[in-house]
Amino acid sequence: MIYWLKFAILLFVFLITGNRFVAAQDWNTARLSFIGPRNIEVKANSFNEINNGITIPGALIIGFTISDLNEVGASGPLTGFSLSFRTANGIATEMEGVNGNSIDINTIAVTASNQVGLGSSSFLPPVLLSSVNQTLMSSNTVPCDWSTHQISIQFEFGTANCTGKLYDQTTDYYTVEIEYTLEPSF
Repeated sequence: MIYWLKFAILLFVFLITGNRFVAAQDWNTARLSFIGPRNIEVKANSFNEINNGITIPGALIIGFTISDLNEVGASGPLTGFSLSFRTANGIATEMEGVNGNSIDINTIAVTASNQVGLGSSSFLPPVLLSSVNQTLMSSNTVPCDWSTHQISIQFEFGTANCTGKLYDQTTDYYTVEIEYTLEPSF
C-alpha cells in the first residue's frame, strides 16, 4: 500500500512539473541547416574539364544554430565548434557507378569559406573526401543563428587539389553520400 502511494505521489509530481524536468536537460543546442541543393550533379562536358577537373564554388550553404543555456550540470561553457565531413557512415572508400565502375573518393576535395557571420573562424585549405572524419573548419563564435552564421562549401572534382583525376576514369554515373558532423567545444 505504501509503495503504491509513493508511486502515485511521484506520478502526480511528474505530471504537474514534468515540463520543467525536461527543460532542465536542454543544456546546449547545436544544429546544421542546409541551404540550397541536397544533391550536386557534376558533368564533365569538355576535354579541359576532364584534364583539369571541375570546381563548383558555393555549391552548398550550411547555416549553424548553436547556443549555450549555461545550465547547472552541463559539461561546461560552450567555447566554439568544429565541422567535419566524411562519406556517409564512413563506409565508402570509392564512388560506385551505375554500370559497375568505381572511382576512388580522393577525386573529390572540399573547401569551406565564410558566407556570413563567421569571419573570425579557421578555414582549412581543400580537404580530400575520406571515410574518416576530416575537419573543414572551426570557430569560437557562440552563439550562432543559421540565418546569420553560414559557410559556403566548394567542391572540386579531379583538380590539382585532388589525388584522383577525371582523365583516367571510365565514363559512368557515380554517386557518393557525404555526411557532416557539427561538434561543440567546451
